[in-house]
Order: sequence, then C-alpha cells, then structure tokens
Amino acid sequence: MRNKIMLLSLALVCCTALVAGFARPYRWWPWNDMAEQHIIKPFNQDGLRAPAEGSVAIDAWEPVPKPMDLLTQPDQWTHFKNPVAKTPESLAKGKELYEVYCISCHSVDLGVNPDTKSPVAKGGKSYYREGAEFTGMPAAAPQLIKMRSDEQVFAVLTHGSAIMKRVSYNLSPEERWHVVNYVKDLADKSPNP
Repeated sequence: MRNKIMLLSLALVCCTALVAGFARPYRWWPWNDMAEQHIIKPFNQDGLRAPAEGSVAIDAWEPVPKPMDLLTQPDQWTHFKNPVAKTPESLAKGKELYEVYCISCHSVDLGVNPDTKSPVAKGGKSYYREGAEFTGMPAAAPQLIKMRSDEQVFAVLTHGSAIMKRVSYNLSPEERWHVVNYVKDLADKSPNP
C-alpha cells in the first residue's frame, strides 16, 4: 500500500510539472527550445524599450564609399565632397581630435621625423610574444596624403585600412572632416622627401 501511495504521488508530481511547463508563454519542458523564448525577440512589436532619443538606425546613415570605390568608380561619388571648410577653427578642432585618436600611431608630424615618433611608431620589444620585436607602425606618408583627395582620406578614417582601425565608431562625420583638414594641412607643411 505504501509503494502505491509513493507511485501515485510521484505520478501526480510529474503530471503537475508537465501541465505547468506547457502552460507557460514559452516551452521549457521537456525540451528547452531557445528559439521560442520571449527574451530573444526584443525588437518585435512588444520590444523591451524604445530607441534612445536622437538615435539613428544603422541603415539610415549616409553611405560612405570605400577608398577603392573612390578610385574605381569616381563618377558614382561626385556628390561626396568635404562639407567642412579648412578654417583655423576646423584645423584647431582637427588637431585636438588627432592628438586624441591618431597621435599614438602616427606621431606628431605623421611620423616623418624619427625624433618625434611615438612609442608605437618606433617599435621595439613585443609584449605579446617573448623574444619578438615589433617593427613599428609605418608612417602616414605625407606624399601619399597629398596625392589623395579629402574624400579618400575621409573614407580611410571611416573604414580603416589594412592595419589602421576605423575611427568612425569614435568620431562623428563632422569630426572626421576636421581631422581630414588637419591631416591634409600637416601633409602640406611637411618637407618633401
């Protein structure tokens, strides 16, 4: 008799657990199907919160061409021009931003003078691999910057290059144009090799 009561109690607990499990808004028993959980669908109509005020959807940004597109398809990007005039205020703002985001790799004068190179530009002992040497960051060659248009320099800042990280996550488009004006001014003032 005692065994029958134990078996009935166990059966009742199992049935209650099954009924309670399937009565939830998402299934959790006997299989946990992650695709059917409510918490991973926050951007449907019943989203968790509204977007922040002033936020812009990713696909709503004005597209910036890749540097190679400006060279290979220039007629498609004729509307893409530097909207920020090269004024003393723009150069001052560009210098301020350059000293925060660019100077660690490109040095004070684009890495032209070996005496003013930053530790990253100089290279030296690698802290990642024992016994290895870091050859240093190549200088941002002023002669190449002079050859490039403002728009090409802006595209490199936006998308990055082979070893340069993009700064579009840190700088707004207007701030990047100020940096372009400052870098082009630095390149124009640098001595020709």
